[in-house]
Amino acid sequence: MVGGFCNTITSYPGAGGSMPLWYSIRDCVPMAFEALLFGIFLIIFAGNYFLIKNRTGRAKILIALLASSFVMIPLSMLLALAQIVKFGSVLLYAFLTIVIFILFLLSDNT
Repeated sequence: MVGGFCNTITSYPGAGGSMPLWYSIRDCVPMAFEALLFGIFLIIFAGNYFLIKNRTGRAKILIALLASSFVMIPLSMLLALAQIVKFGSVLLYAFLTIVIFILFLLSDNT
């Protein structure tokens, strides 16, 4: 950001395809793609939770959390490889997956 203005598509001459658009959004809107990843996480979690609840009749929150956090690892990794988000978001979802998996193993809800 220069002089209070956001970078435009022309500010990234070395990038090809639609990447200058994504880079300008990344640089101008703080936490845009991290919030997008969190929104996808919540949508996957809610969908999985209600699907399990309707099919089995039991509310298994840890299974829904584990599945959604596991799906978020490759999604955040793809955005990190494109330099849209920082690699810390990949580590966050990996750490979240490990913690939820440990909680799932420790719980006696079978």
